[in-house]
Amino acid sequence: MGTLQSKTIVVTGGSLGIGLAIAKKISSEGGRVVLAARNKNDLNNALLEIKTISPSEHLLYQVDVGNFSEVKKFSSWCKDKVGRIDGLVNCAGIYGPIGKSTMVDLNAFTEAIKINFLGTVYMCHFFYTVFTQGAKNKIVNFSGGGAATPFPNYSAYATSKIAIVRFTENLALELMDDNFDVNCVAPGFVVTRLHKQTMAAGPELSGKGFFEGTIKQIETGGVAPEKAADLTNFLLSDKSDGITGKFISAPWDPWYNEEFQDLLRKDKDFATLRRIDNKTFYKKI
Repeated sequence: MGTLQSKTIVVTGGSLGIGLAIAKKISSEGGRVVLAARNKNDLNNALLEIKTISPSEHLLYQVDVGNFSEVKKFSSWCKDKVGRIDGLVNCAGIYGPIGKSTMVDLNAFTEAIKINFLGTVYMCHFFYTVFTQGAKNKIVNFSGGGAATPFPNYSAYATSKIAIVRFTENLALELMDDNFDVNCVAPGFVVTRLHKQTMAAGPELSGKGFFEGTIKQIETGGVAPEKAADLTNFLLSDKSDGITGKFISAPWDPWYNEEFQDLLRKDKDFATLRRIDNKTFYKKI
C-alpha cells in the first residue's frame, strides 16, 4: 500500500520538470493524478508516462492558471468529473522577464505575477469547495529562487515566489479549523526549461554570477527533481498531519527526520517567513 493509496491529487504544472516528477511519485504511491498545464501535447505525453507507472484513472486538463475564468471552469470540471479531491499541488510557474526591474517589460512582469502568484491564489480559492469535507486535506504550494534571499534581475519571479510563502502562511491559519494542512516547498536549483531563458539572456541581463552558476548547475545536473517530489509526497500523506504553514527546502532541510518534523509541528516560528531577533533555532538534527 502506497502512502497516497486511493487519494486524488491535482497537480498544476504537472506536464514537465518538477511537476511531472511529483505526478510520477504520486502515481507510484497509489494516488490518482489530475494533471493541469497549458500545453496539450506536453500533457498527453506526461499522461502516457504516468500510466506506465500505475493503471489508475489519471486525468488531464488544459488550463492557464493565471486566467481567473479558466481556473473557475477547471474547478467545476473537476468537481463533475472527479468528484472530491484530497490534495492540490500548485507547481505551475515561469521565470518572467530577466534584467533590471527598471528596464524590463512590465507586461511580461505582470504575466509572471499572474501565473506564479495569482495562479496559486486562484487554484486555492476555487478548489477549496472541491476538497472532501471533514477529511484531512492537503495543499502544497511551490516557492523558489528569491523567496529566502534576494534574486536580482529576476524580480518578477522572486517577488511572486515570496508572495506565495506569505500566502501559504496566511491560508494555513485561515483553514486550520477546516482540517487543512497548507505548506510551501523550495525545490532548490532543479535544471528545467526555465534555465534556457538565462542562457539566452546572457550574463549582462541575468548577472554574471548567476549566469555562471547556471552553467555549472546544468553541467553537474543540479538538484534532482525527485527530492521535491519526495517532500511533496510526504506533505500530501497522512504522515505530515499537523504540519502546516511551513516553508520547507527539499534539498537542504532534513524533513524526513522525526525530530525535525516535531519542530515543524511545535514551533510556530520555525521554517516560516519572519524577522526574529535574538532567537536561536535548533540547527543540529
